[in-house]
Amino acid sequence: MSTNRDLAGKVAIVTGSSRGIGASIALKFASRGADIAINYVSNKDAAESVAIQAQEYGVRAITIKADVSDEKQVATMFEELMKELGRLDIVVSNSGIEHFGSLSEVTGADIDAVFAVNVKGQYFVAQQAYKYMADFGRVMLTSSISAVKGVPRHAVYAASKAAVQGMTKCLAVDFGPRNITVNCIAAGGVKTDMYTEMAAKYIPGGASMSEEEIEAMLSKWSPLGRVGLPEDVSGIAALIASPDSQWMTGQTFQVSGGAYMV
Repeated sequence: MSTNRDLAGKVAIVTGSSRGIGASIALKFASRGADIAINYVSNKDAAESVAIQAQEYGVRAITIKADVSDEKQVATMFEELMKELGRLDIVVSNSGIEHFGSLSEVTGADIDAVFAVNVKGQYFVAQQAYKYMADFGRVMLTSSISAVKGVPRHAVYAASKAAVQGMTKCLAVDFGPRNITVNCIAAGGVKTDMYTEMAAKYIPGGASMSEEEIEAMLSKWSPLGRVGLPEDVSGIAALIASPDSQWMTGQTFQVSGGAYMV
């Protein structure tokens, strides 16, 4: 068990936390002493597994099903959180959907679907955070290095993530009078359970490459010479959540091993 319990007594919710980066953030917070609400939209078993792991740190952990693109479901999710855990200090809006499509393929429906989750969903989460969060809290939205690094066939996704970075700066002003910080995490090149599938879409000919070949190529994106791990992202989330970050707001953290620079 971690000896750093700087989040003891805090309550956090992480959307889209039944797997991957979201699960890693939820477990990192639990290891620091925070009670945690794990949001999922379809995989109940995975979410419950994360909750069981979180409880091993001696904290309360619950699961809540909600589609963040649905305003009413987001409101109900926060109502359930407050009923079960009693307060709210940290919100991580991690839910998102990927999208790849050539310039001629993308439809209005595609754009609406991506923005419904990646932009509207994050705004809905922020709205509810403002309603329920204790002063001196932490809100984290999620973007991507795609917002600043050109990627083929990725324009709609990149646009949605760039919108979140602008949203972050404005919300930081809106939340500021209550001493609630609002920051954004923009990850890239992270090895999750969807790593091979997603990396294959980024890399021309990647579908025929092995996981080792994909990793070797993506490692070249970073000056550090490796791909990221979920723990690299959750470590930054823990830093933002910590008491040491109170003077840090409106920022986007490029958690990509420097990949956005090259």
